[in-house]
Amino acid sequence: MIQAAGRSNARKYANPNPVHQWLLRRFLERVASEVRWALEAMASPTLLDVGCGEGYVLRRLRKDWPTLGSQGMDGDREALALARTACPDTFFLQADAARLPFQSRSFDMLTCLEVLEHLREPGQVLAEMARVSRKHLLLSVPNQPYFTLANLLRGRNLRRLGEDPDHIHHWTASQFLALVRGQLSVMKLSYPFPWVLVLCHTKN
Repeated sequence: MIQAAGRSNARKYANPNPVHQWLLRRFLERVASEVRWALEAMASPTLLDVGCGEGYVLRRLRKDWPTLGSQGMDGDREALALARTACPDTFFLQADAARLPFQSRSFDMLTCLEVLEHLREPGQVLAEMARVSRKHLLLSVPNQPYFTLANLLRGRNLRRLGEDPDHIHHWTASQFLALVRGQLSVMKLSYPFPWVLVLCHTKN
């Protein structure tokens, strides 16, 4: 279940630091751009946001694409309650990312943003997402060591030298790409500081 990720997500978006907020806006703009690039040619595209938390990403996507057939799932019941309030026209469900309750090839795209670094078995989750996606996956994780450096510059997690206490994995971009390429084909790669964003397609 992705409960730890959900709590961290809420803290991240509530942080009032103006630099932090600028980085988040820049990141979300890049996410929206990649989703549009991948799905715009489709007549009625569908998207599942895995580890959606309070629905911040889906809210941003539907801001300029209200007809996008989007759903969200997370393991945190409280986060989902907030997501349903913020996005009343979007379907949300509580589920385990390692056992997605969907048939194979159910969605045109799955997004999983700032989630995999929290999970003990990210490879299993990637396999499940690849099963459920018809075509695309959009993934992001903190890009080390730039993520911890950014935290130090903002005065965050100083006692841990910038490392987030909720993160299990601390991948460099090349390490994360090696994990992804074991199961998916990489289409596009970008670095909206301090994250790495990878657009993939399934191998099926």
